[in-house]
Amino acid sequence: MKAFMIGGYNPGTLLSATVPAPAAPGANQVQLALIGTSINPIDAMVARGYGAPLFNRRGHFPVMLGRDAVARVVAVGQGITDIQTGQRVLVAASPRIGGTYADLFNLPRHCVAPIGPELSDTTAAGLGYAGLTALQALTAANLSADTARGKQVCINGASGGVGSVAVILALRWGATVTAVASGQNRAWLQRLGAHQIVDYRDPAAMADIAADIIVNCATPADDDRQRDPLMEILQRRTSPGRAYVTTSNPVLGAVTEHGVVRGLATSGKTYLKKRLAARRHGIRYRWVLFKENPQQLEYLASLFAHPGTANIVGACHGFTALPEVFNDSAAARTPGKTVFLTSRS
Repeated sequence: MKAFMIGGYNPGTLLSATVPAPAAPGANQVQLALIGTSINPIDAMVARGYGAPLFNRRGHFPVMLGRDAVARVVAVGQGITDIQTGQRVLVAASPRIGGTYADLFNLPRHCVAPIGPELSDTTAAGLGYAGLTALQALTAANLSADTARGKQVCINGASGGVGSVAVILALRWGATVTAVASGQNRAWLQRLGAHQIVDYRDPAAMADIAADIIVNCATPADDDRQRDPLMEILQRRTSPGRAYVTTSNPVLGAVTEHGVVRGLATSGKTYLKKRLAARRHGIRYRWVLFKENPQQLEYLASLFAHPGTANIVGACHGFTALPEVFNDSAAARTPGKTVFLTSRS
């Protein structure tokens, strides 16, 4: 069967391979036939060795990438009674579990959620990983359909996959949303419906942001910078309930540099320091690390199946184009999600 894999972290190039089909699914596993998948920034980073001490401790290659998918259930393992063969499912899995860049793959039951025909293959191909990350970030900021109405929310990295979903969810729940991204993605954010759009390279516009909740969905970067304009926004305000939540944290970077034990200890100290500093200003500070959650996948599937929900897909290709786009960093910068569909779609 066809799969797309990396043979090493240097240079981390995605290659096409023909590999044996996986064995029958084990207990509490499902075997899935791919319909569509997407590129997530974490995949490009993992391809270069990011998080390797956690995700590939023994340095085994090749490594199959892919964090999300829409797929058809081919077989179920022992202990699974709530999913049937033939069902279409939404998929999201962390790098420590397995990849989706293959015609056929096995994953644990908690990585999938059944979906109905209302959710298109195109949307479902890119929704799982980015959608769960966005939903979990908003939840960490105490935002939900019950609590978000009227809140002033700033979403940084708003034109990416995670940010786009976060904008859509926050708007759907009734929040007033300021979207921060590159100016070249302004049209994309206007289509999503953001109330205010700010170019992150414009210091004056950044300083004028009025928000009580910051959700930073930018691609992970060095979190040791001395000045954080997003935090400064909150420090200038005095309203209650201020919160700063970020998916851009140094955990995997620290593990990559220092190893698992020292890396986790280092990032833990950094988190405590930042959390205490924020608390002194009355700000609730949280890091978000992706976690599989089938119930949240079902919620996302139902919301994005609604015809009034904005489209998160910025580009769609055939599955065979995945290596070419993946290995071209410029092609992968399309706003929203870039998805790849097989002939099964």
